[in-house]
Amino acid sequence: MDLEELRSKLVGFEVSDCPSLIDNCPDLEIDSKEQKMINETLQLVQKHGQIKNNDAKMGDNTCSDQKQRYSEDEMMRTNKILYQEFHKKRQNSDMYQKMQEERQKLPAWEVKDFITAAVKRHKVIIVSGMTGCGKTTQVPQFILDDALESDNFRANIICTQPRRIAATSIAERVAAERDDTLGNLVGYQIRLDGEVSYLTRLLFCTTGIVLRRLEGDPNLEGVTHVIVDEVHERSELSDFLILVLKRLLVQRPDLRVILMSATINAKLFSEYFNNCPIINIPGQLFPVKQFFLEDIIEQTKYCVKEFSEYSRSDRELHWMLQSHEHREAVSDKTPDKKLSEYQLAMRYQKCSRSTIKTMSALDFDEINYDLIVHLLEWIVTEKHKEFPLDGAILVFLPGLQEIQKTFEELQVSKEFSRNIDRYVIIALHSSFSSDEQKAVFHKPKPGIRKIVLSTNIAETSITIDDVAYVVDVGRMKEMRYDHEKSMQSLDLIWVSRTNAEQRKGRAGRVQEGVCFHLFTSHMYKHILRPHPVPEIQRNSLEQVIIRTKILSVFRGHDIEIVLQDLIDAPSTDRIRAAVQSLKDIGALDSQMELTALGYHLGSIPVDVRIGKLMLYGLMFRCLDATLTMAATLSYKSPFITPFKKKEEATFKKKELKAHNSDIQTMLKAYKEWWEARGKGRESAYKYCKEFFLSFKHLEMISTLKQQYVEILSDIGFIKKKIKFKDVQTSAKANSDGVAIITGREANENNENMELLTAMLVAALYPNIIQHVSGKVKTRTGEYVDIHPNSVNFKVFFKNGSFLVYHEKVKTKKIYIRECSLVSQLSLLMFAGGGIEVDECQGYKVLIIDKMIKYKTHGSEVASSLKALRSELNQLLSDKITEPDIDLMSSPKGSALIKCINYLLAK
Repeated sequence: MDLEELRSKLVGFEVSDCPSLIDNCPDLEIDSKEQKMINETLQLVQKHGQIKNNDAKMGDNTCSDQKQRYSEDEMMRTNKILYQEFHKKRQNSDMYQKMQEERQKLPAWEVKDFITAAVKRHKVIIVSGMTGCGKTTQVPQFILDDALESDNFRANIICTQPRRIAATSIAERVAAERDDTLGNLVGYQIRLDGEVSYLTRLLFCTTGIVLRRLEGDPNLEGVTHVIVDEVHERSELSDFLILVLKRLLVQRPDLRVILMSATINAKLFSEYFNNCPIINIPGQLFPVKQFFLEDIIEQTKYCVKEFSEYSRSDRELHWMLQSHEHREAVSDKTPDKKLSEYQLAMRYQKCSRSTIKTMSALDFDEINYDLIVHLLEWIVTEKHKEFPLDGAILVFLPGLQEIQKTFEELQVSKEFSRNIDRYVIIALHSSFSSDEQKAVFHKPKPGIRKIVLSTNIAETSITIDDVAYVVDVGRMKEMRYDHEKSMQSLDLIWVSRTNAEQRKGRAGRVQEGVCFHLFTSHMYKHILRPHPVPEIQRNSLEQVIIRTKILSVFRGHDIEIVLQDLIDAPSTDRIRAAVQSLKDIGALDSQMELTALGYHLGSIPVDVRIGKLMLYGLMFRCLDATLTMAATLSYKSPFITPFKKKEEATFKKKELKAHNSDIQTMLKAYKEWWEARGKGRESAYKYCKEFFLSFKHLEMISTLKQQYVEILSDIGFIKKKIKFKDVQTSAKANSDGVAIITGREANENNENMELLTAMLVAALYPNIIQHVSGKVKTRTGEYVDIHPNSVNFKVFFKNGSFLVYHEKVKTKKIYIRECSLVSQLSLLMFAGGGIEVDECQGYKVLIIDKMIKYKTHGSEVASSLKALRSELNQLLSDKITEPDIDLMSSPKGSALIKCINYLLAK
């Protein structure tokens, strides 16, 4: 590539020698009044000097949600009471006795003594068992019951779960089995919610809760056992916790660690802990019959209609594949979709001709909703003899969109629309509230069939006892991060064989079960991956690195060396890319040390950029608005696009368009929704219907926003201690309560739209794109498209204009999502990296982060803006280091912020 070609690729971003320095370089627009304001502010700042208290120090990493530590004597006295109550209940409680009889029926009970003996003998053990064997509810109780045999017992058990619904539902189940009130001996803790007391000796919690406790309690003082459940899922947090526990065992040789896994891959964890023992629990309660796509077509007589959306669209290729020229043998690695009808017949010799004909016509890559409905109707109308005639049906689908589509198809199907009273259809998704998720556990009345439409949340985390049928679509959505392109994508992929086995195991809890996989037996045996890719191998490593820097067990160790000790270590390139990203947002300094900002971002359980948005919103007194934006970006857009009303939904969304910003449009919709709520709930529903908004999504955004107030209070950025429930109590008919409880001062700039955009620049930089000659480029010269759902889609912007965006996603194209037009001053004051002043052809050129540039005729403008930015950076650094500083109470802080607000507002 020659120099001119390189310059054209990076036009508007890459700085090169004059005269190219000013090519496509916009003029900086600062008038005399604004220049006067800047000069007066700088004079005042220089006069008053620093406001930072240099004697102040960072916090000691303690977590405010950590429970009070009780003395050894108090603990032993409480333990004696618990011992007496346990033995009294065991003798006198009929409910306890009944529950014990139920517990003893579980396969896990057969190895109870082996488990308790192994826990005493070894620091680490692996407990392996198929879904439904009872390991999750029973193993923690085996350890607790064994300890309670002595009046001098010392057990204090933590059991981690990968999901909130699992932590809460399992705790409830275990408390019920012990005929106990939740929050006494058995409790749970999830983010901002829990049932736990000084009596609790068995705590179920999410993995993140334990990691946060380790920040302030690096040795887990008083904890005797840590049980990490569902380790086979290979979540990022779980893998990282296992690494921490491996290091912690050196300091705490008395600690016992129990890893619980499905039967697959148990050996991997054993080898990680020096070949520690594996205890296998016998299989599931009832046998499960397994059927694949060819079996389903054969038994249900399904056939795909010609020209259906589920048939192969490439008719010429279809004809070619059926020709006599394609009769040669094929490799096992050749997928079914590439076979001719003859070759399919050879591969599936037991299938009838009609089944082969249907298979040859099917588009194997499409999710076939027609087949899903056909199969469900076949099951419920009992057009079979050898299968169960009752029991719930669990349908595994990849995501919320697919759940919605299936639900809609069932509503208009012949059987389900005519006999609606005979069925209860429940959706299960991780974004639903705890109360919504609990509905799946309720058994319907006799004569009513329960159908659960779920993502892989139902694979292992929860058990729905009455499931007799599983329908496995064979797909899942997986988040992947490309560190080379700094791009995240949500990919629709085929499940692994491990996933398929886990799904199959969900049937057969109360009777013989049946599992239907909507993919072929050949695909299962030869095409599917054996195991899912661990999250640590496909996610961004930013939060992992911050946690590594915060935890004292890794202090002084090189990041790359630490992360190489993970079960499946990420590549050096991925680690270095994440480190650079953290430097870009100011979370790591040039010496690889965690900055004050990085420290605080580690305490906020959201993406680091969202956390930065929250902190900056508080400092610039636009807290309510920035928390709404943060909650929206953390969750999802409140806008929905019905399949048959895309154009109308797009038109109504653009009616709400605010400040050429998707995020501020969402903010406007949220505010107007609350205003509508002030007139009554029906009015709010009407508003949602008119503008194609999800009432549930808006409620979730509201809840997240309220929770964020407690988080900011927890880390000291809001002086008064505010709890989530306090915010909810402050809510009025037309307000979520955040602005009310945080006060007028924290929210006085909520209506400054340019300032809000500047907050997005501060948080999301370097996620910047530029319009150049009608095309859109990233800062690295990559061409991208603005997503069709954006309010900025097909909008013509002035050449050289910049937009800040939340994420870059790859589907059929590379799309930019949630983008906002930004002003020159927003970039000059809040973009990351340094700022330089160069000269070219009589112009002074301001260069931000060696990439973004603006030209001006006057040297005073360039030098004063550079000085203003330098003072602002120092001010924000002081505030982040010392959250107690009130910027507006000092002449320097007040002058700087007022100047920035004035410039942005103009």
